[in-house]
Amino acid sequence: MRAYAREVAFCKVFETLFNSTTNMDGLFDLENLTKPEDVEFATTLIKLSIENIEEIEKIISSHLKNYSIDRLYRVDRAVLIISIAELKYYGQTPQKVVINEAVNIAKKYGTDKSYSFVNGILKTIIEEK
Repeated sequence: MRAYAREVAFCKVFETLFNSTTNMDGLFDLENLTKPEDVEFATTLIKLSIENIEEIEKIISSHLKNYSIDRLYRVDRAVLIISIAELKYYGQTPQKVVINEAVNIAKKYGTDKSYSFVNGILKTIIEEK
């Protein structure tokens, strides 16, 4: 259910990109997470993403070529935000797992090119560490 917990976190961060809210109320599908550790993981990932969004977006921006972060498709942006938050601040998940899960979310919610874009940005960020 970790994959679903990431998806819940993605949806909340995606919502935040539209209305700049950090309100945790009305978090859809959190009640569908059956294990307390999955609820905790989703909540932690959301908080880490939102609390560090400015720094995370600077990281993303530094890896965009001839493109500004404001022009990014919001699905791609939200996937990158939660993935970088998990890599940089959560730090308990193997990097390959984070990339794989990000690619899966991008395939589900993004465009035909989203998953390869997300994969490329995350791999570049990891390689530079």
